[in-house]
Amino acid sequence: MRWYIAENKKRIASEDFEGHSDRIEMGGEQVSCAVTYGVKCGEPYYKRQFAFPNFRMQPNNTCATYYPETDKSPIALQTNETFERVEFDGVLSVYSHAGELTVARRFFPSVGLPVFYEHVELCNSGTKSVSIEWKTLTRIDLRLTCEGYVYFECSCNTPCRPIRAGERLSLTFSYTARYANGDIPRENAPLEKRRARVEEILSQCDITMGNDTVDTMFAFAKLRAAEGLCRTFKGLIHNPGGLAYYAAIWCNDQCEYVAPWFAFTGDKKEAEAIDNIYGWYYPYFNDGYLPIPSSIICGGTDNFGCAGDRGDAEMYLYGLSRVLLTQGKLPNAEQKKALDWCVEYIRRNLTEDGVVFSDSDELENRISSGVNLNTSSLAYGGLGNYAILLKRMGKEEEAESVFALQSKIKNGIENYFGGEVAGYQTYHYHKGCNEIRAWNCLPVYMGITERAKDTLKSIDEKLWTDGSCRSTEGEKILWDRSALYYLATLFRVGEKEKAWARLKEYCNTRLLGEHVPYAVEAYPEGGMRHLSAESGLFCRVFTDGLLNIGFDEKGFTFNPELPEEVKRVTVKNIYLNGKAENIDVKR
Repeated sequence: MRWYIAENKKRIASEDFEGHSDRIEMGGEQVSCAVTYGVKCGEPYYKRQFAFPNFRMQPNNTCATYYPETDKSPIALQTNETFERVEFDGVLSVYSHAGELTVARRFFPSVGLPVFYEHVELCNSGTKSVSIEWKTLTRIDLRLTCEGYVYFECSCNTPCRPIRAGERLSLTFSYTARYANGDIPRENAPLEKRRARVEEILSQCDITMGNDTVDTMFAFAKLRAAEGLCRTFKGLIHNPGGLAYYAAIWCNDQCEYVAPWFAFTGDKKEAEAIDNIYGWYYPYFNDGYLPIPSSIICGGTDNFGCAGDRGDAEMYLYGLSRVLLTQGKLPNAEQKKALDWCVEYIRRNLTEDGVVFSDSDELENRISSGVNLNTSSLAYGGLGNYAILLKRMGKEEEAESVFALQSKIKNGIENYFGGEVAGYQTYHYHKGCNEIRAWNCLPVYMGITERAKDTLKSIDEKLWTDGSCRSTEGEKILWDRSALYYLATLFRVGEKEKAWARLKEYCNTRLLGEHVPYAVEAYPEGGMRHLSAESGLFCRVFTDGLLNIGFDEKGFTFNPELPEEVKRVTVKNIYLNGKAENIDVKR
């Protein structure tokens, strides 16, 4: 492995970077930056690609965030730098030396402002002063946006001067975006604020398995999921990131994947984002039962859908009902109206075969879909969740009606999709699909276990490779989201030894390998971007999978099965039914 764990659940490091480069995205509420960092002939180099979600380019569409970039260092040294070590602990730190100067660069975002920082610490261990150059203000870009001209600048409050012998000098360079009539945003102690926010996130739903690699990746996944929070003029939401998707939400990434994770953390900012994620959709629930859009973009002022109905209502139903069960809340009037709409939408889109019609799935026809297993599985899971909520509300008749619809879909899944594929008793992902697909695990995840053994075996034997899961047989395409559902499913059905072995393999690859330290979106599409919601889905491998937290009419259920290697699991500060709990599982 290229990296190693320098401090369990806190920090990873590497000295092995010659001829290698990597890219990591770090985000605050009004800025994200993907820092590319590498070493060539002993010298470190950097590229900084920024995203300022609230500065919108023309035309103002899904990817209209302002994306300036620079590969120029804010300081000029007299001699070349020589790389020593790189570390990540929520802050990316690169250590080097240049002659008598030792250099430490720390990259991190502002927690709340549209500012990204490059903190440079220089120490002169020689006997003479050393001259370096920097500017207090550099205009990098001037761009016309939807609401005015924007300046992208790099500034430093310390005037340029030589570094005396024996002196240690700290310089903070601020990369900022501002309108032409605005002031440069300033804040005190930004590094301390970033570290405090990281510590806050790491303290929430703190799960310890006793395996340093797994535990550290879980800790970092919590951070990456929380970094997707974006403050728009309509409030905090979560966005995927990846230098592409900001100030916007999707029914899969936000409604289905990450919001159910946030419900476990008790974080106030994440709770606000949960309300807005589902609330932004309220105006779209229409009495003509036309499909809701796949995404709401541009800070909540527009919408987008490129593949028709992807099963978005089913994603919404599953996610919101799961959140409410975790929080121990009953739906309010708006939420119940939305949930009821989704149920009726499913009922109206039920085919004569008892499965749910949709034009595509969440991969938006990148791989063949049509009427597919994913949409019907999400409908099955969401209906079961909602029926429990209805029972908690005392609405027995409504609950029974929803359970009946769920049962009909279960039969439809078996009769329409069930069959022999590649020698396994599993599912045809859609009619005519005779290849094993990673999403075939979803019915099993939702509790339909009649074909569990062969389904999971087929995915493991046909699709698992290089620490993750290809999306379909015969292709190199992978999407970590389906691999993460697969891992959680293994735990849920008691395949604990296989689940543990594959989870360790996955964590070794993603945390300590060539592209670290988070779950990725896809390959080859997007260059394995560290989209934020995938990290939330990784966290649910533990809550929904290993711990097997479920819900019934009375409250939450808890059915963990520990693999042989794991003697104890401790869970601190997990929120269930609206309050923090500690859980201790011993063999």
